[in-house]
Amino acid sequence: MTTTAEDIAGRLAERPDAIALVECRKGASRTTRRGELVRHCRRIAQDLSDAGVRPGHKAVVMTRDAHDLTAVSYALVLLGAVPVLIEPRAEVGRCLQDITPDVFVGEPLAHLGRRALGWGRPHVRTALVTGSAPLPVGRRLVTRRPAGGTPPPRVPEPDGDAPALIAFTSGSTGRPKGAEYRLSTLAGQLDALSTLMVPRPDDVLLAGFLPVALLGPLLGLATVAPAVNHLAPARTSPEEVVGPLREHRASIVLASPAVLTLIARHCARYGVTLPSVRQILSFGAPLRTDLADALRRAVPGDAEILSVYGATECLPVSAIGDHELRAMRAAPPAGQSGTCLGRPLPRIRARILDADATGLGEIAVTGPTVSPAYHARPDADALTKSDSDDGVLHRTGDLGRLDGEGRLWFQGRKAHLISGAGFTLTTEDIEAAADSAPGIRRTALVGVGTAVCQLPVLCVEPVPSVPRASALEAVRTVLKGHPDGHRVGAVLIRTAFPTDPRHNSKIDRMRLAGWAAKRLRGRVR
Repeated sequence: MTTTAEDIAGRLAERPDAIALVECRKGASRTTRRGELVRHCRRIAQDLSDAGVRPGHKAVVMTRDAHDLTAVSYALVLLGAVPVLIEPRAEVGRCLQDITPDVFVGEPLAHLGRRALGWGRPHVRTALVTGSAPLPVGRRLVTRRPAGGTPPPRVPEPDGDAPALIAFTSGSTGRPKGAEYRLSTLAGQLDALSTLMVPRPDDVLLAGFLPVALLGPLLGLATVAPAVNHLAPARTSPEEVVGPLREHRASIVLASPAVLTLIARHCARYGVTLPSVRQILSFGAPLRTDLADALRRAVPGDAEILSVYGATECLPVSAIGDHELRAMRAAPPAGQSGTCLGRPLPRIRARILDADATGLGEIAVTGPTVSPAYHARPDADALTKSDSDDGVLHRTGDLGRLDGEGRLWFQGRKAHLISGAGFTLTTEDIEAAADSAPGIRRTALVGVGTAVCQLPVLCVEPVPSVPRASALEAVRTVLKGHPDGHRVGAVLIRTAFPTDPRHNSKIDRMRLAGWAAKRLRGRVR
């Protein structure tokens, strides 16, 4: 797979007349072929060089346009500069303090935020605007101007240990951190995704998450980028996803549970089926079996539905099909509970560190998909990175176990462990059971009170059509049959959980715990 910057252009140059990217916007679409994308990248690389961008410069790229994000990021790598991807709703100012970027490339709205909020000041020396640039916020970078075989400026091949890209974590469980990817890291991710997808020449990938558009063309896939609301994916109109999926006959769908829920609900409501889909990859949060069931009703019987586990620092790690997921839920191996994540992918090794007598500990990962370091965060590196015989060992912050068949089992985040009077509870153990109650969309176990004497509170988000009393009764029935169900001190209904901005799938437990504390004021010390 990709090992040098020039390989990016080389891979894209394969099948130049094939489709690289289809951008869908409100009923319209715009197609870029692979040869065109190569020419755009080379032209952009030259324009970046003319604007003063040099090898080693760190360049924030902030745009919701799939073509511009892809072409500019590729061009920066060709130039030897380092594209930096930051969640638009993350703590951008603090992220840029860590990065100290030389360059800021983005749509006009991003530049307005940069100016108004002082993002990147005083480090940004070059500001380049993508899109129509109606406002004087920087020099315009033309991203679609056709060109011949214009080669990018010749630069020395970068050091193998130099960062090729920096991708920030979502910050859903703490301060966002910039994970450094080397060219070898990107190659490892492409290898792992190819193992999962086994791409075919006629495959079409529907990218439910914008950065996936960066990888799709390198995998040789025609990539469709629907008009997902990337600031709030769950609020996207389902037609904006299902329409392009059906129109372009997507065969592979890669999205978060929030976007997959939009698809499943739309299909169920209107009796729509998705005959072109052969594979669905769910990532961003554990795939619940009720969502898998709903998707299964919309796709062909032989379609594969995978729940993929990983993180920004190590993606992907493992995967499990929905049939095995149901089997593990119905009859888990002795001593296992929570959610099965499947077996690690080839060349990925998972370990359980600091395990207790039951085998529960922190999941740690080695392999070619692992980011070797955080940018300018030695404190975070000291807590999560260490050397091993298999390379950099990354602590994920997730609690879990390994069973006798080498499968990973997820028990929740280490930071979300609930410590009560003489007991501790992991979130996933309780939630995986409670989520199976009829009429329940999802649940979240949070701790309320002082750190060593917390009251476990189960927050419940019912299906909108289900009465609250019925939802509470269903959950309490499940808890009665759970070994630790009696430790849950309160069950509260909330119509909609706060979630992470990136996927709208990970529950914002800090906010939810604060809400629960207010509801229980007087009952908890």
